[in-house]
Amino acid sequence: MWPILEIAGMRFPTYNLALVIGVIAGLAVLFLAARRKRVALQFLADNLITLVAITFLFSRLVEVWINKYPLMSIPFFWQENGGFSFYGGLVGFFFALFILCRKYGENFFVWLDLISLSATIAIVFHHLGTFLSGVAYGTPTVLFWGVTFTNPDSAVLTTLPIHPVQLYAALLALIFFGVAVFISKHTYTAGKAGIFLLLTLSLSDFLLDFLRGDSAPMFGFLRASQYFALAFAAIAAALIFKMKHEKISASSNELNI
Repeated sequence: MWPILEIAGMRFPTYNLALVIGVIAGLAVLFLAARRKRVALQFLADNLITLVAITFLFSRLVEVWINKYPLMSIPFFWQENGGFSFYGGLVGFFFALFILCRKYGENFFVWLDLISLSATIAIVFHHLGTFLSGVAYGTPTVLFWGVTFTNPDSAVLTTLPIHPVQLYAALLALIFFGVAVFISKHTYTAGKAGIFLLLTLSLSDFLLDFLRGDSAPMFGFLRASQYFALAFAAIAAALIFKMKHEKISASSNELNI
């Protein structure tokens, strides 16, 4: 597609531009959602360095583990055995957030809602960026909306139509974001919007990975990322079950009074 955008003689990677726009949009959503819920962001600001550090650490550790890199390569993320795992970072972030919320008496589910909404809109732009740059591409298709990547700067070159799996992911994430915003506006129970996003985004990632044509570490017949997606979907399903059980228990107690 268009991996490079040239402006006034300067060349900018479109993925990086999309990511910057996504981060800005995500921060805007975070501030707006926090103001609507009357949540002070001081807790997040005070613990930002800790959250970022643990996120990067887990992301790097999982990347090294999945790809079976030498343990000595862990600090050298910019070299040949470099890279980060998205799901590893997700595990690290939510682990750190949970511990910090317990430590400072914050409601974890309130922050889950706010950060999930913010992250989802950033994920939309991430997927758009991967489409423009040609990474995380799809498998061949005969459907009329199949796309080709003929730009020499693209991460993949193909004249054979392939699934625009990045656009599928972006569209689904945008739809899920809209539904989560509706849930957030019409419920007083903290966590519902965040858990909804955790469940739907995990399941969609799991299914869309079957249409991915790029190489990735495999364990059996599934990609490593698909196992993480299933794990997060299972956690979300367990939290939904727990919420419903607590609601039924509360209703029973009210009837017994």
